[in-house]
Amino acid sequence: MIKLRSVPAPAELTEERVKALTDEYKATDKAVWQKDFIGDPLLHMTHGKCCFSECKLNEEGKYDEVEHFHPKSLYPDEVVNWDNLLPINKACNIAKGDHDTKAEPIINPRFDDPKEHLYFKAYRFYAKTNLGKRTIDVVGLNDWTMWVTPRFEIGKYVIELLEAILDQAHNFFSVVPRTIIRRNRLISRLRGLMIEGTEEYEYSATVATVLLNEECYQEIKSLFQANGLWSDEFQNLEDQISFCALDITNK
Repeated sequence: MIKLRSVPAPAELTEERVKALTDEYKATDKAVWQKDFIGDPLLHMTHGKCCFSECKLNEEGKYDEVEHFHPKSLYPDEVVNWDNLLPINKACNIAKGDHDTKAEPIINPRFDDPKEHLYFKAYRFYAKTNLGKRTIDVVGLNDWTMWVTPRFEIGKYVIELLEAILDQAHNFFSVVPRTIIRRNRLISRLRGLMIEGTEEYEYSATVATVLLNEECYQEIKSLFQANGLWSDEFQNLEDQISFCALDITNK
């Protein structure tokens, strides 16, 4: 889970439209929020990901639903309140159900920074705060089949690729002359991996956390810096990755 950058309400969602849709929902129980002008900007806000699990939506078995952070069954007046809407996958939505988020709050990644409430260890989320613990339990963030196993597979991929890049870097820097082609392949490979740890990508918190805390990454960075290949672009990517990464201890 990462902090989301909130987007403004769509122009179509005027006060009059909100009232009309809310009244329609109360009268008919119709899914009045199922509008492209609502769903599209919500997906844009999360880069097409579930707001809790960070899985990509609209893939097989991971169709998107509009999440009412404060459940519509308990708070029907907020059924199309823009600040109450988030994109979510079905598994998280089922797990969360009608949990009363006002009586027992959980992390709202639109307004709360998950870094303040969660840390990451062994591909599971752990709580720094009561809010974090409740979020893990309510949303099912540590479900082994749905989320922990995929995070492990992603972490394995990141570590194996870092090891390969480190070997490639050692070979490149130990051979003279250093050809442009081999240099560009090395740069491209590291850049490609780092991009996967930025907020637009699936499970970016996992990729970012694993990457920044691997000794291989730090060694690669040191080699690049010592040989003049650590550019402003790489530093910018690392800053973006740091935005997504969680702590690995409760501090």
